[in-house]
Amino acid sequence: MLVVFLQAITFINNDKIYFMEHTRSKKQQIPGKSFELTINNRLYEVNATPFAVATGDILYRVSYNNGPVHVFGWDEGLDRFAETDKLADEIPPVVEMQIASKLNEFANEMQDAA
Repeated sequence: MLVVFLQAITFINNDKIYFMEHTRSKKQQIPGKSFELTINNRLYEVNATPFAVATGDILYRVSYNNGPVHVFGWDEGLDRFAETDKLADEIPPVVEMQIASKLNEFANEMQDAA
């Protein structure tokens, strides 16, 4: 006999993440974020969409100026968000740092709201 206990069920619908506790009474929605950064007098329009992986960690699909998607996650060694896909197109370091800073702000906002 196989017994499985689910602590939480996560699913994605229309670029929004829903966390369903086992009671199905608690539902938390994490919306995507759009923001602008000005770096070296150049405007970057950034879209960041959160998603959860099997470990429960939240990663972000990030694109800027309608470019390719980059995946950002928490990097313990850097103690900040960073691009996790090393095979992806190179992001200029200053742009990656600014995006990571914004993602960190969003994570802190979510923790404060909880």
